[in-house]
Amino acid sequence: MIICLRRRSEAPAGWAEGAAEVLLAVAPRVAVDADGSVWLDARGLDAAVIARAARERLEVEVGCGVSAIPVVAWAAAGTSEDVRVIAPGEEAAFLAGQPIDVLEPDDRLYTLLLGVGVETCDDLAALAREAVEVRFGAEAVRLWKYARAEDDRILFGSSVPERARASLDFVDYVVSDPERLAFTVNALLGRLCDELVARGLHARALLLTLSLANGGEWRRTLRAARPTASRSAWLRLVRSLLEKLTVPDSIAGIALEVTATEPARAVQGDLFDAGFATAAAVEAAVARLLESIGGVVYEPDTNAHPLAEKRTILEPVPLAAVAERRVKEGDAGRSRATSHAVTDAAAGSRRIVASRSAEAIATDAFDGRPDQLTLQLLAKPRPIEVETVRRRDHDAPVRCHDGTWKRIVDVAGPDRLSGGQWDRSYAREYFRVVTEDGLLLWIFRDAVQAQWYLHGWWD
Repeated sequence: MIICLRRRSEAPAGWAEGAAEVLLAVAPRVAVDADGSVWLDARGLDAAVIARAARERLEVEVGCGVSAIPVVAWAAAGTSEDVRVIAPGEEAAFLAGQPIDVLEPDDRLYTLLLGVGVETCDDLAALAREAVEVRFGAEAVRLWKYARAEDDRILFGSSVPERARASLDFVDYVVSDPERLAFTVNALLGRLCDELVARGLHARALLLTLSLANGGEWRRTLRAARPTASRSAWLRLVRSLLEKLTVPDSIAGIALEVTATEPARAVQGDLFDAGFATAAAVEAAVARLLESIGGVVYEPDTNAHPLAEKRTILEPVPLAAVAERRVKEGDAGRSRATSHAVTDAAAGSRRIVASRSAEAIATDAFDGRPDQLTLQLLAKPRPIEVETVRRRDHDAPVRCHDGTWKRIVDVAGPDRLSGGQWDRSYAREYFRVVTEDGLLLWIFRDAVQAQWYLHGWWD
């Protein structure tokens, strides 16, 4: 049920916002309308009891309506000096006998309705929708729906669960020893991981905050190789960070907060890390993939083709050949791979090879180098709609539609690419664009087909 409160006496400006803070003590969610009406979410609760408790907490005289339909609760609040409850199934009957002004139409529409004899909600509800729209306009259609007890407004947005968080303040002393900090972190992670397990979540990132004795704060974000709720995995990352800790003052408090999560659907194995002892999970996952889609091992074959989607071709590799190759390589192959990984890291590459551990990856992420964007390329460019404006010798994109319309706030390009012959010729204008919600997209206009495509994005 939904509760509506409408003031019946003079009240100071902004009273509804102040009332909302007070009413959160009796209802889980509260919303305020532009006209000063206050809504309470009482679904699953005793609405009559909550409504009376709400009226007692307010210093302003209010009418109170209770119904499963917002407009019915609103009308009941305007016609009652106490709490009026409209039971489910009785909404249309309640509105039928009410005068049309209970819905508070504007003066022009109210005059038109009275002029043709529409005096009650029942009179308006009996008309056909088409007749109402043609005779009185679109605003009257909304009123017509309300008169029929039809109201699909969403008054309360979806509630966002609080982030899992654990903290401890050192009240009578400060700490500078990393081992003592690690001991405290271990206890905090235990509480944090237990809460994640209870919610059925795995953490992708943790925010570590150290409160300093001088009043400042030191923050670092930690990311594991894969989402997990394992305390030992997160403790290993935190200890690795604390061993290199350099802060300007002693530490007076520590806090851990989960900043990114995903549902814990299944146990996962890490193909790139032998340190987590997840070989059994890896074998089970690979077996399921083989059963459902067949061969899943591919090697990239790179050529010099100018089109990105044709430059790299994934060639399937028989599983028997992969197993035979791994046996032959043995420890020497793993050693070479490790050396190659170090060379890649020194060159600033973000490529991950099989021999690198999750702990090494996490350490690389916090070695002081700036984060890098990675291009996620679609295997086949996807057609999209794009609105453009003319700028000198090209059409610059200003909005794009790939499921929803997004405004483009920054554009770089065009980078023109053409070649081929006959039916294989191509001519493209590539643009790097930033949308209003922060996405960095790679789009292009195919001049041959006069069509826009999404080729990929950076993250």
